[in-house]
Amino acid sequence: MPTDKSYWLEQVSSAQNNQDLSNVYDHWSQEYDESVISFGYNPPAVINGLVGRFVPSNDANILDAGVGTGMVGELLAILGYTNLVGIDLSLNMLERARKKQVYQDLRQMVLGEPLAFTDNEFDAVVSAGTFSANHAPPESFDEFVRIVKPQGFIIVAIRVDVASYIDAIEAQIDTLEKEGWCQLVEHSKPFKNIPLVSETATIKAFVYRVLRDS
Repeated sequence: MPTDKSYWLEQVSSAQNNQDLSNVYDHWSQEYDESVISFGYNPPAVINGLVGRFVPSNDANILDAGVGTGMVGELLAILGYTNLVGIDLSLNMLERARKKQVYQDLRQMVLGEPLAFTDNEFDAVVSAGTFSANHAPPESFDEFVRIVKPQGFIIVAIRVDVASYIDAIEAQIDTLEKEGWCQLVEHSKPFKNIPLVSETATIKAFVYRVLRDS
């Protein structure tokens, strides 16, 4: 097993496509939780706090997009949320999430592609660590507004230290807002998401309300 904290981050950063990413996460899956805890990884806690504020019903149907090993769902389950569904591109990460026994359903899907869910299926979509360069593309939000019910929420943590990436995300969401699909409700201050490893990796959490039926 690699012992250098930066090894897996370098592997993720150098991935050229979704297949590369899937391969990296498949190999990282067995030690993923231990690795990111050693990084001081904090987005799951921030996302859970926002879910608790904006999605008060424990019966809410919530999609964890980019579920990974299920760190977000593990915390949501502690708070009493029971109707959790997760998707990820890595089968091995999904298997790790399945072992936590907090998700009603776990499926392999790729963000940025059409998602195999019906319109208005979820009360909320959450994503803690998937919106960063060479991961989830801006077009992912088109599917989010389709599968979330009107007045439901999209609660995501987004890397903001890579200018080209956050500019593309903001342009995509700006278009959706102008067309009346969603509205920004709240965003956090920037914070370091892996502070024990990187001084530059910075993230913000955003809450969007879906405004109309797809």
